[in-house]
Amino acid sequence: QTDGWPMIGFILMIDPFRETNGATRFVPGSHKWPKTPADHIRSLHEEPQIVANGPAGSIIIYNGSIWHGHSANETMRARRSIQGAYIRRDAQAGCNQNALIRPETFRRITPLARYLLDV
Repeated sequence: QTDGWPMIGFILMIDPFRETNGATRFVPGSHKWPKTPADHIRSLHEEPQIVANGPAGSIIIYNGSIWHGHSANETMRARRSIQGAYIRRDAQAGCNQNALIRPETFRRITPLARYLLDV
C-alpha cells in the first residue's frame, strides 16, 4: 500500500556526505505534519534533524514528503550526488515541474516521454 508514500525520493552519493560538506538533513516525523515548510520556516532550524552522512556509493531512499535540505558546504570540495523521485500520478509534487520544461525540450520529447512525465 502506498497511501502514506505519494513520493519516494533517492539520493546516490557520488562523493562522501559529511556534516562539513553540505550533507542532506532530514526533519524526522515532518512528513506527518499538517503544515508546510513555508508555514514553519522561522523555527525550522530549531527542529531536531538527522544529517545523512555516508561514504561515496551510498544511497538514501526516503519518503519524499519528509522535510529535507542540504546543509552548508564548509569545504573547498564538491559534494556531488544523483537525485530523483517517483511521484504517484494522483499526488502533487512540491513544485510545478511542468512549468520548468522549456518549449524546445517539450517539442523534442516523444509522446511516451510526455506520458511518463505527465506533461
